[in-house]
Amino acid sequence: MNKQKKITDTLDQQVQLLKDKKNIILQGAPGTGKTYTTASLAVHLCNPSFTELGDHAKVMEEYERLRKEGQIAFCTFHQSMDYEDFVEGLKPELQESHVTYKVEAGIFKQVCERAHTAEGKDIIACIDDYLQKIRGYENRREIPTITGKSKLFVWWEEGNKTISTRSVRAISHNTEQYSPSPLNIDKVKAQALGERTENNWPAYARAFIEAVKEEYQMDEVTSSKPHVLIIDEINRGNISRIFGELITLLEADKRTGGGAHPIKVTLPYSKESFSVPANLHIIGTMNTTDRSTGAIDYAVRRRFAFITLEASREVVEGSIQDKGVQAKALALFDEINGKGADDKTSFIATHQAGDFDLEDLKVGHSYFIAKDLPELQRKMRYEVIPLLREYIKDGILQAKEGDGEYFSAWEQGECRGPKQAVESKDPEADKE
Repeated sequence: MNKQKKITDTLDQQVQLLKDKKNIILQGAPGTGKTYTTASLAVHLCNPSFTELGDHAKVMEEYERLRKEGQIAFCTFHQSMDYEDFVEGLKPELQESHVTYKVEAGIFKQVCERAHTAEGKDIIACIDDYLQKIRGYENRREIPTITGKSKLFVWWEEGNKTISTRSVRAISHNTEQYSPSPLNIDKVKAQALGERTENNWPAYARAFIEAVKEEYQMDEVTSSKPHVLIIDEINRGNISRIFGELITLLEADKRTGGGAHPIKVTLPYSKESFSVPANLHIIGTMNTTDRSTGAIDYAVRRRFAFITLEASREVVEGSIQDKGVQAKALALFDEINGKGADDKTSFIATHQAGDFDLEDLKVGHSYFIAKDLPELQRKMRYEVIPLLREYIKDGILQAKEGDGEYFSAWEQGECRGPKQAVESKDPEADKE
C-alpha cells in the first residue's frame, strides 16, 4: 500500500467516525501530530474532492482557504476560559461618558450560526427580500421580541441604511414614523451570518433575523455543508463549565437538522432560542501526559469518541531524505521509544513510573524529524532532553543512574549504545 493511499484510508475511517459521532478527540503524547491531523481531518471532511492529503503545504493551504470561508474555526481552551467567552456573555462597552453592557457571541455560537445557514436559502438574500416587503411605514410588520413578552414594529424606508424599529409599547412624542432604535442593515446581516453583532440593538437585531427566518421557513431546512470547530488542548479547560447546559446538545441525536431527538434551549443572556446543527463537527486535541489539567468527566467522555495517535517510526523514516541523518534519527527513536510495542529495553520502558501507559510517555515522531545532523542535535538538546527531564521531575518517569550518559550522547545525535546500556554486575559475582 503506497503512502498516499494509507493516509487517505486512515482519514476516511476517522472522518466516518466524526460524521457518526459528531465529536472526536485526538489524544496522544507530545509530538505525535495531533494538531496537523486535525487540519487534515477538517480538510478531508469539508472538501472530499481534495486529494493531495500527503502534501503538508497543500493541506495547510486548503485548510486556510476553508477557514477564511467560515467552514473551519479554531480555538484553544485554557484554564481561565468560561461559558461567557465560548458561548455568549455580557461585555462592557464605553459609550461617551458611561459604561454599558452588551451581549456578545462567543466562537461556538458564531460557528453554529454559520453552520445553520440553509443551502438554497441565503439569509442575506432573504433579508433583502424581506426589506422589500416592509418598505414604507404603511407596510410595517409586528414581530415578537426574543423573549416573546412583547412585540416590535419594523419597517424600512427605501434608500436608508437602517431598519426602523420601535416597541409597540413605546409612546412617541414625535411623528408616527419615529424610530428610537434603528438597526444598521450591514451589521444585521453580519449578525445573521454569525460574524459579528449589531452593537447598538443586538436583541432587536436578533428578533428581526428570527422574523426573517420564520417568514422564509429557514429553520425547517438545515444546511448539509459540513463545518468544523477545532478545539486545541481541550482538556486544559473545564469543559463542563465552558459548554454549560449546551453539553447535552452536542450529542448526535440532539442536533437539529438530522438528530432523532433535536433539542433547543434558551440562552441566558440574549434569551435567544439556540440549537447545535447536525452539520457542525467538533475535533479536540488532548495531550495525554499533561498533569496540569483535570480529568475529563464521564458526561463529557460519552459525547466524544477518542482516537489515539501513536509515535511512529515509519513517519520518521519517510520524512528524512538524508540517509545518514535518517539512520541516526531512527536509532535515537528506537533507543528512546523502543523498536516495537513489546520492547522493554528502551529508555521510556526502563524508566516508566506511575500509572501512565507506555504509549502515552513516548516521545512523538516530530521530535526526530530533521533535515541535517545539527538540527537533529538541537532537537535532542533543546526539546527531547528537557521533555524527559520534566517527566522525571513530575514523577511519571523515574530517574536512574547513568541518565547523564544518555543525555550527553543524545546531544551529539548519537545513541548511548548497547555496551554502555548493560547494567553493572554484582562485583561479588565476578569472584565466583
